[in-house]
Amino acid sequence: MSSTSEHGREKQDAAFKAAQVSVLLNAALMTMQIVIGWLAYSDGLLADGVHTLADLAADGMVLAVLRLSATAVHRSARDSCDRYETIGSLLISFLLIATGMETLWSSLGHVANEANASSVHASALVVAVFVIVAKEALFRYIMSVAKRTRSTILVASAWHARSDAISALIAAVGILGSMAGLAISDRLAAAVIGIMIARMGFNLGRKAFKDSFDRPASETAGQ
Repeated sequence: MSSTSEHGREKQDAAFKAAQVSVLLNAALMTMQIVIGWLAYSDGLLADGVHTLADLAADGMVLAVLRLSATAVHRSARDSCDRYETIGSLLISFLLIATGMETLWSSLGHVANEANASSVHASALVVAVFVIVAKEALFRYIMSVAKRTRSTILVASAWHARSDAISALIAAVGILGSMAGLAISDRLAAAVIGIMIARMGFNLGRKAFKDSFDRPASETAGQ
């Protein structure tokens, strides 16, 4: 019995550690993206930095949900644990949708001012490539922990990190286009990133809703 309890505690500690690593990495990347994006005149990198800022808020929700879930487990209330994870996933999805729509709206406004667009500096490309590598590594790490701990909210967090790597790739393409002389490409990349963020939030929310309705049916069948 104590062995089972100890094993459960090890899983909880691993989940907390993964979430904390995500917080630290996202804080560093967000600072780098926003500062360099602003200095290098890259709307795409700035949009990706805003995305990472949303990641930080989402990471905070993940940590809160994991803490509540751990309390629920200690009280032998697994159904409460699942409920907390569903609520956390829904909150993350709403945050992503709002962030994506704001980013899209802002970038489209900038596209209208194409004449005032400045060429992006090469430093923005270096940061974008670094973010791609860092986010992909974070995805693989969190997903491995999510599989060990069977945490649905860590799975959501992992796929969120993968979407970040893809958005950073789009930002890098936009930056390359701007450096090649097509300044508007960086702003279009920011618009695409906004759409991606909103779409990821919608898909995550739809899955959370589906799981919340499917779970009672499966539990009833099991009884």
